[in-house]
Amino acid sequence: MSSTGWRPGEVVADLARRTAGVVSGVTADGRVRLVRPGGPAWTADPGELRAATRAEVMSVKVATANQRWGLQ
Repeated sequence: MSSTGWRPGEVVADLARRTAGVVSGVTADGRVRLVRPGGPAWTADPGELRAATRAEVMSVKVATANQRWGLQ
């Protein structure tokens, strides 16, 4: 995480939703916009995010590959 917040493309874990997603941007009010391949996008409070574990990163990468190949 940078001093200004999460960067687009980073995989983070949303503690409130108990899932990981990819940062796609930050809203005007400072909330972080997340996407998960094959699922809906959502916004999260930056205080509810943490760096994703290696397992969570792998899960997001597998979901991305599955969506590209039409497996979801």
